[in-house]
Amino acid sequence: MQLLGHKDIRMTLRYVQVTQQDLQREFHLARQNAAPPHRLPTLPTLSHTTTADLPGIRQALAATRHLLEMYRRGLPDQKTWRQLQRLDRRLLAVADHLDHFTPAAK
Repeated sequence: MQLLGHKDIRMTLRYVQVTQQDLQREFHLARQNAAPPHRLPTLPTLSHTTTADLPGIRQALAATRHLLEMYRRGLPDQKTWRQLQRLDRRLLAVADHLDHFTPAAK
């Protein structure tokens, strides 16, 4: 009681009555109620599955825009940041123009 600085023995007894089983039970309850860990998003990247048709080109443009944005956010240089933002706008315009194309009949 004196070591912990308590004036009343009942306060000290609260600490003494905690057992290893109590600690383990509370630990497992806390783990069950914890939020699930964050998952990393999967990025659409160019791979062997990319096709040379309009949907494949749209997917490649979307992946490129996403990667540019992730890179741009980490840049301290505002001039380069703005240049990449302009490039992103151009890529978006290209993607918008693709919406006006119709697939060619074979």
